[in-house]
Amino acid sequence: MQWDILGHETAINFLKNHTKPGKTRHAYLITGPEGVGRETLSLAFAKALNCQNPPSEGEFCGLCLACRQINEQRYPDLMTLRVTEGSKDLKIDQIREMQKMLALAPYQSRYRIVLIPDFQNATIGASNALLKSLEEPPSKALLILTADAKESLLETIASRCEVLRLRPSGIQELERYLVEDKAIEQSSAKRLAHLTAGRVGTALSLNEKPGELEAYDEALEDLANLLQSKLRDRLQYVEKRLSKKAAPREQFAFLVATWLSFWRDVMIIREGARVPLVNLKQTDLIKKTAEVIDPNQIETVLKMHERSLGLLDSYVNPRLVIENLLLQIPILG
Repeated sequence: MQWDILGHETAINFLKNHTKPGKTRHAYLITGPEGVGRETLSLAFAKALNCQNPPSEGEFCGLCLACRQINEQRYPDLMTLRVTEGSKDLKIDQIREMQKMLALAPYQSRYRIVLIPDFQNATIGASNALLKSLEEPPSKALLILTADAKESLLETIASRCEVLRLRPSGIQELERYLVEDKAIEQSSAKRLAHLTAGRVGTALSLNEKPGELEAYDEALEDLANLLQSKLRDRLQYVEKRLSKKAAPREQFAFLVATWLSFWRDVMIIREGARVPLVNLKQTDLIKKTAEVIDPNQIETVLKMHERSLGLLDSYVNPRLVIENLLLQIPILG
């Protein structure tokens, strides 16, 4: 079976070679933007290392017990270490528990594998604790870290890992893959490819969650109305959002991130950049907005949205953050 991963051929060939005896390293770091396929590639590597009926060197069958258990992340020699629910950070205690497990011999495979997604969310204490496992790795242990970028981690950690950098696919390449390999309707595939900027994992996830696409469209419809609204109406909008069951911080972060993509598209049109738009359905509004706002003002609005996301992530009062943003964005009506 082929690894069935869009793009990343260089990384796939590299990892296939590292399934050979004597080639496997004790630690790997796979970087790239969220949804680009970091975890999918990590699990494919684990399957290639542990498949019971490999069709050829570096491949996996996808059908044996080991492959199925790895897909479901319940393989005895695979541990996935994630940030616990309700927390923002990977804690030192989690790393210490992992180290106890790594000290044990594998149940049935060559290695005990630990996958730690989004290691950029580890605390300094957790990062320093992990260094011990990287500096003095158990002989039968294999660590796979993923992160948004190598630079997000301590240099002492990144330097002790084999680093593979993943990049999003081209928009047309992803669109073709969604149509031909995933049987997604052409217009939906095109929209997903643009919305996700070539990140295949995010595209597939959105396709399976139509409710998220509806929420995204609603957020942009709200923005279109707000751009025509007076300041009083904008404050009333905040009141209405606060009456919803969803937690204010999470729903406002979603709104601001969605609106940020709109303003990015406005800047692209205003500057005539040859870059694909994210929000194809809103092309007319994006063009109209670009016609009446100068580049400096667009840049200011973009920075305001980025700052608002940072404030929300820092647990500043979400109501104050969103009200401040809505009082500053231009009125186009």
